[in-house]
Formats: sequence, C-alpha cells, structure tokens
Amino acid sequence: MTRTRHLIGEAEFKKMKSTACLINVSRGAIVDEMALIKALDEGWIAGAGLDVFSNEPLALMDHPLSPLFGRDNVILTPHLTFYTEQAMFRLESETLDRCLELINGHPVQIKSKDPRLLAQTAGVSFKE
Repeated sequence: MTRTRHLIGEAEFKKMKSTACLINVSRGAIVDEMALIKALDEGWIAGAGLDVFSNEPLALMDHPLSPLFGRDNVILTPHLTFYTEQAMFRLESETLDRCLELINGHPVQIKSKDPRLLAQTAGVSFKE
C-alpha cells in the first residue's frame, strides 16, 4: 500500500503560529485534510480558506471536509476562479475557431506554451 505524502500535514500545522490561516488554491491533495480539521479543532491555526479539495466536488454531507461547513474561521469556495463572462466568451470563441480550422482542413492553431503541445509537428501551427 502506498502512503500519500502531503506537503502540509500534522507536523507542519503544529509548527505554524496559532494566528496562521492556511490558504489552498493550488491542489487539494497537497494538504492532509484530516490534519487540517484537527489543526482547526485544536486551535493550532486560526483559520483556513480552501478553493480546491482532494475529493471534488465538495459536498455538504458525506464528504471528508463536511465538518468545515458553517465555521466562522473557514471559507470554502468552488474552484471556479476562471469562470467570468469574459473567460467563458474567450473559451467558447477559441473552441469554435479550433473546430472551424479542423472542419476547413487548416492546421490547428496552438497558443499554449505547454511543452507537450509544442512537441507536435503535424496538423498544427503555433502563435505567439
């Protein structure tokens, strides 16, 4: 059995100031969420703000983080920071543009700098 190693677990919480607030907007799994609940329950830290969770979506009932709901010292938000009117317009627009390129037999325009995409050599064009 593989043991999950979290970046922030019980030992790290115990080293924090009691006035510290943990903010996680990165990846849910970097924090040992059970240790976070214990840290909050026992006053090792003052609060937490979470936008990501190991088990998504977050649910009010039957979720490992359900005990955090309703606490004055915890803010829980859905991981939707990208979700704005402008971002959705751009996403829809870009998706339709790529579809039209495929339908018309043109190379698909790649705007990302992701090395996995940059490694492609056929059927794509790159744009700065």
